[in-house]
Amino acid sequence: MKRPALAKLLGTLLTEGSAPLSLFSASARAALGPQFAAGILQEERSGAGARVAVRNKSVLKAFAAQLFPSGLNIAPDGDTPRATAVSYYRDAKAAGTTVAEPVLVRAFNNMVFERKGEALPASSLTGKYGVAAFLLKEPPFWGCGGTLAIVENLEPFLCFEKMKIAADAAVYAGGKMSGRMLAWFASAEMSECSFLHCGDYDPVGMDEYLRLKEVCGSRVKLHIPANIEDLFKKYGKRELLIDSEAVLRRLRATKDPDALRIIEQMNVCNSGLEQEILLLG
Repeated sequence: MKRPALAKLLGTLLTEGSAPLSLFSASARAALGPQFAAGILQEERSGAGARVAVRNKSVLKAFAAQLFPSGLNIAPDGDTPRATAVSYYRDAKAAGTTVAEPVLVRAFNNMVFERKGEALPASSLTGKYGVAAFLLKEPPFWGCGGTLAIVENLEPFLCFEKMKIAADAAVYAGGKMSGRMLAWFASAEMSECSFLHCGDYDPVGMDEYLRLKEVCGSRVKLHIPANIEDLFKKYGKRELLIDSEAVLRRLRATKDPDALRIIEQMNVCNSGLEQEILLLG
């Protein structure tokens, strides 16, 4: 159950002394399971329906204070959402976002990013320092043309040239792409850019490729080495499927021919393939 919803439900219970049973979803039941087990909360009939009544308000109040140290009011939007989440929920990850997101780029071929008349010489910075970077916030975004490789893992990003992939720049996705990053790729500022998804050949990697294609359409291609079948046979890793069985079941419904080609290899070899193998050339 999401923290704001749980805070609201606890507020109703402590203020009114009870709440309609209809407000208690399965996730709410799970979150409040110990309170039901201890008899602090009890289900009872109420007219033609049912409700959950508070049998020990002081204990429930202490439980709420432990979860929400700043009180049961929903945390406001602020400049530091994760700090606010710690204050309200004791959990930075409850915020789900940060103030901004650093973008790491390794650029070549005189690639330049532009925004509001400013230029970021990403290729020059990469040549001097190995990487270029900027903070991704709200629009207007930095924009560019050419081909961007979206690289899932750190070592392939740092050694991108070894994979001999034709692209003007590589952007480090850091695993699962954030909603903010996807919004940037789909923005008007990036409308002249094409994308090459370079990730693991496993369910998560294919899912990320399809997420990117969903927002950027035909501008997105999947990088598939010519010898992908041989690589699967020699270096495939069974654990990559075991950890993502639910994702793989969902992916089998896709109509994307490139994703289906990789899914077929997963089925045939009963394994996934880590992107790092491409660094061996």
